[in-house]
Amino acid sequence: MGTRLLTVLPFFLLLGFWTSLGAQQQDWTSLHSEVLGLLVDVKIYGAGSNRSEKPIVYLTDGKKLLDNGAMDTILDLTRKGMIPEATYVLVSTINRASEKDLRNQFFFCNPDYLRFFETELIPFSEAKHGGLRTPSERSLVGISFGGLNAAYFSAMTDLFGNYALLSPVTYPCKDVIADISFSASKELKIVLSTGKNDAERYVDELEGIYKSKGHTLSTIETNGQHDFENWNGQWKHVLGFLLTK
Repeated sequence: MGTRLLTVLPFFLLLGFWTSLGAQQQDWTSLHSEVLGLLVDVKIYGAGSNRSEKPIVYLTDGKKLLDNGAMDTILDLTRKGMIPEATYVLVSTINRASEKDLRNQFFFCNPDYLRFFETELIPFSEAKHGGLRTPSERSLVGISFGGLNAAYFSAMTDLFGNYALLSPVTYPCKDVIADISFSASKELKIVLSTGKNDAERYVDELEGIYKSKGHTLSTIETNGQHDFENWNGQWKHVLGFLLTK
């Protein structure tokens, strides 16, 4: 049953231990993907203690989230004990060599991008951070078209038990609602969010289909817009919901 909350609104290099934020930060790593035929930049943060078996959260649009303060907010919430500890994997859509943004190529219901996560990114990331997680210990967060990608993943893979679709926009992939309808995925935890003049009609459709599948939902409605100020105000609820058993 959904709840509605009204709010206003050889590679890794350890750079250091941020004692004030309780975070281990690693530099951007260029992961060569044979599936995609290109390099994908990945950055990992351990928020909280040094415990290696923490749940893990994958964030697409990772560079944009970082550049717009998302990790500052997440780390501060973790330090204050307002959200559970977790490891965060930021996955960039920006090709560093060409500076081209590949988010449309990645996010529009792309089976190769899903296979990249399944066979390359997840094994690579989790091998260094406590080993492979169970689906219930693994979350995927996407914003805007990244929410479309998360919706597609929720239908097509059982790797993730938890999803956040922040202001999802689904029109580029006409089949995603049907994919969810006929999916074998069960017992997912899903956050959906929308702001004023944002993605209401997409959220309403997704909420209806996820409810019909019996998943556990939390829907956030804000007075914000389709922007990072809006999304950065949602992390406490989003991550608290996804990471609390």
